[in-house]
Amino acid sequence: MTKLLIRVVLPLLAGGALLAGCTSTQGGTASPVQSPSASESGAPETSSSSTGGSGTQSITDPCSLLEMSDLSSYGEFLEPRKQTLGGARSCSYQQKIASASDDQKVIGANIRDTASVAQVNDTGGGVVDKDINGRQAKEASGGASVPGCTLALPVGDSSRVDVSVLGAHSADEACQIAEAVAKAAVEPRLPKG
Repeated sequence: MTKLLIRVVLPLLAGGALLAGCTSTQGGTASPVQSPSASESGAPETSSSSTGGSGTQSITDPCSLLEMSDLSSYGEFLEPRKQTLGGARSCSYQQKIASASDDQKVIGANIRDTASVAQVNDTGGGVVDKDINGRQAKEASGGASVPGCTLALPVGDSSRVDVSVLGAHSADEACQIAEAVAKAAVEPRLPKG
């Protein structure tokens, strides 16, 4: 029963936590996510604009921002899951568990093409400013009720990439993991500008 609860409820909670960073309205026209062509490399593209106006549009694959090898110090993870959640292009990794008593973390990168860091929602523990490798980011902790955290990194003036962690022992631990993953893996792969 406990394993069933972990396998069914935790992914649903992860999806809810990933959606928590969404804004209530988004302008623009919906279009399907394009798969990279065979001629494109697996490396993320970077913006050639010095103004940062291109934002996240140059990132073609959310899994180019976060790879399984980036998470090895947090345990063993299943293959990445690419999807669109609440308008965000998402790549998430669910941790494999050895026993029902283990925490099962879900760590992801979520590209929000039309939401700035100023639009990060408070998910229970407040929103605080963070400096991630020189980027002025925002962190939203789940607080005492949700063992999760979202760290939003600005890309241009009106888009961002969220590093989300859910299923840690506490929201504090989730934020520590989100910050470490953002500094070491995600932020260095973002377009500069």
